Amino acid sequence: MPEKRSAREARGRLILIIILLAAFFALLPSTVLAQIYFGITPIRFELKARPGSQVTEVIYVRNNSSKPIRIKVYAENWFLGEDGSRNFIGNRPALYSVREWVRVNPFDFRLQPEEVKSVRFTVSVPAEAAPGGYHLAVSFEQVPDAPAGGRLGQVAFTGKIVAAVYVTIGKPEIQGQLEDLVFESSQGQQLIKLKITNSGRYHFRLKGEVVVKNAEGKRVVRLEIPDEPVLPESRRWLELRLQENLKPGDYTAEAILDIGRDELLGLKKEFSVR
Repeated sequence: MPEKRSAREARGRLILIIILLAAFFALLPSTVLAQIYFGITPIRFELKARPGSQVTEVIYVRNNSSKPIRIKVYAENWFLGEDGSRNFIGNRPALYSVREWVRVNPFDFRLQPEEVKSVRFTVSVPAEAAPGGYHLAVSFEQVPDAPAGGRLGQVAFTGKIVAAVYVTIGKPEIQGQLEDLVFESSQGQQLIKLKITNSGRYHFRLKGEVVVKNAEGKRVVRLEIPDEPVLPESRRWLELRLQENLKPGDYTAEAILDIGRDELLGLKKEFSVR
């Protein structure tokens, strides 16, 4: 009886996962589904590991189209540009990016319409790995069937979705600075830019706000700082666009930033709009 009950519970959990995935993918924008015919979840992992240990996780992929599709899965390195752009670079080296630590299974398969499949990936941390915050990407690409008369070895990709994996080894010691706050106006769009530097070996994520007050001290704008990563030993320029342009006058902007330390980072700047 216990074995039958556990089997029923396992089937129940699988059905629940499929229902939740169907609801999640149904909410994706139609513009996205028109170009990419599959979806994955989760799209981010925050893992903790020790040197010499292994961590295994699961990503679910679903075929949202009405036809069978072929999916290839692989690990790759990536880095962030100063403007926050994601750069996926395959097996080329990047600071703190460790694609060679990961194995995925399965890595090439077909999905029937509306089928959901689980893909496991295992992070194997080398015994000599130094404390730090590492990252990699598990990338999913749809591969179209070769057209009739196509050349041997000719492969085309029609869509890619990436799950970002962060691996923390040791006790994080966050070292970050809020170095500058700049007001800019270009082609009719006003924005505030924050310069953020990570001088440590661990990545951190951003949380906070920028408040703008006029010359009378009245708050006229509040901008929420998005949940964005800053990778180890890197610098970011974060752009916050104003929904409505400020009128001519004198203003003060104050940024309050939480990067995961006990104390908050703060910076205040005065500027004028002409």
